[in-house]
Amino acid sequence: MNFFVNRAMGIGNSGVEHAQFYRAKRFDQVGLPYKFIFVQLVKELHPAMDAWNLRNDQVINMYEYFVLGKDYLKHGVKNFYTPKTKVIVDGSNTNRIINTVTASGMQVVETAVKYESRKKKGFLIVSVSTVEIYDYATGKRKVLLDFYDNQKGGTVIRNIHLFDEEGKHLFFWNEVQMQRYFFKKVDQAYGGGNNWFLDRGEESEAALFYPKFPGSRLVEVVHADHLSDRNDPRYPLWNNYYEYALTHVDRVERVISATQKQTDDFLIDFPGQEKKFVTIPVGGVKDLPKVPEVDDSKRIPPLHLITASRLAGEKHIDIAVRSVAKVRSEGIDVSLDIYGAGGEDKHIKDVIKTVGAEDYIKLKGLSHHLDQIYPKYDAFITASWSEGFGLTTVEALSAGLPVIAYKARFGSEEMIEDGVNGFLQPLKVGDENLAFNVDQLANGLHRLLKADYPKMKRATYTSMAPYQDHVIAHKWEEFVHALRNN
Repeated sequence: MNFFVNRAMGIGNSGVEHAQFYRAKRFDQVGLPYKFIFVQLVKELHPAMDAWNLRNDQVINMYEYFVLGKDYLKHGVKNFYTPKTKVIVDGSNTNRIINTVTASGMQVVETAVKYESRKKKGFLIVSVSTVEIYDYATGKRKVLLDFYDNQKGGTVIRNIHLFDEEGKHLFFWNEVQMQRYFFKKVDQAYGGGNNWFLDRGEESEAALFYPKFPGSRLVEVVHADHLSDRNDPRYPLWNNYYEYALTHVDRVERVISATQKQTDDFLIDFPGQEKKFVTIPVGGVKDLPKVPEVDDSKRIPPLHLITASRLAGEKHIDIAVRSVAKVRSEGIDVSLDIYGAGGEDKHIKDVIKTVGAEDYIKLKGLSHHLDQIYPKYDAFITASWSEGFGLTTVEALSAGLPVIAYKARFGSEEMIEDGVNGFLQPLKVGDENLAFNVDQLANGLHRLLKADYPKMKRATYTSMAPYQDHVIAHKWEEFVHALRNN
C-alpha cells in the first residue's frame, strides 16, 4: 500500500493537501492503491472529506483508529452520527470544557486552563490542557492525553494513555512514541512492505525512521524551498520544516521535489546522490487534445486580474493589492479579484481600504471550482516568493492566463518564461523593501499591457504540455514501480 502521511486536512487547505489530492487522482488514473493518513485530532474531518470528495475508505485518522479499532484501518467508519458540541463556561464566560461528538462517533472532551502569559504580564491565555476521547456508541474512554506549552509559542502532547487497546492499557510519554505504535499497526494491517510518502510532520518522520519497518520504503515529499539561506555554502540553513528529514536523509529511499531546478539545487548539498533526488510536479492540468482557440482581437486594458491562495502572510497578497492600486492610480482600467480564505482576511481588507481600492479589488472567498473561474479573467498575479511549485500558477497558465510573479526560487522560474507566458520581476526579501516590491509587480503589469496579448495567451497553453495529467500520472507509475524493484 502507498500511504500519504500528513498532520491534518480541513475545509480550507494548504498547498500540501492540494498536492496530496492531486497525487491521489493520478494514482487512480494508473491504478495505484493509496490511503491518506492524518495523525492530528481533526473533529471536523468527515465534513472536510465530503467537501473534497474523499471517500470514507480512503482516509485513516490515528485517533479514529484508537477509538474504532482494527477493522477501521481497512474499511473506514461504519456508523455515522450527527455532530454536536456542548460548551461549559466559567464565571468570566470563558470556555472551560468543550464536549464534541464527531461524525465518526468520537466523543472528544477538552478541558481548558487559564494562565498568565509569560511574554505579556497581566495578559491571560486560555488553552486546552487535557483531552479525553470516548467511543460515543459504548461510552468507553479510549484516549487520555495532556497538552504542554513547549516554551516556543506552541504545544506538545505528553502523558498519552490508550485504554482497552487490544485488551491493554498502553502509555506513551510523547507523540512520537504514540505515532510509532500507530504506524506499526497500520503496517501490519496491510501486510508490511509498504510505501510511506511523508508530506508533513517531523514527529511522523521520527516515528518511521528509527527503526524502519521491514521492507518499507520512505519517500520525503518537499513542498517548499528546502533552504532558509546558503550564505555559507558549507553549512546550508535548512527550512525548519525539512531540517529533520534532510539531516537524516540516509533514512529515506527518495526525496521528491516539484521542479527540476529544486532537484538540481539539492545536489549542491548532496553531490553524487542523483538517484535519491527525483522530480515529479505536485500539480498539473487536464489533458488537452488540442490548444484552445485564442481571440486575436482581444486587447487590454481593461485588465481583469485574479489571484488565488490561502489568505496567509507568506502569500503577500497585500503587495499585489498595492501594486494593482498603483497601476490604477495612473488612470489604467485594472481590477483584481482575490479568491481564498485564511487568517489574513482582515489585514487584506484593511489594505484595500487604505489604498482606496474597494471599487475594483474584491475578496471573493474560497472556491473549489477555480478551473471554471479562471477563464473569466485576463491574467493571474502572485506576490508569493516561497512557493516550491505554485499550484494556482500552473492552473492559471493552463487556463490561458499569463502570470505576473516574482523571480523566486524554483516554481515560478521553472514554469514562467519571462516575456513568453508571463513576467518574472526582481524581488528583495524583507518588510523594508515593500516599496521596491510593489513597484516591481506594477512594472510587470505594465509589461503585460505592452505585450502582444493574444500571442502570450497562446504561449501559456502550449507551455503546459509537460504538466498534463497523463504525463504526471505516468511519472508516478514509473516511480512507484522503480521504488519497489530497486
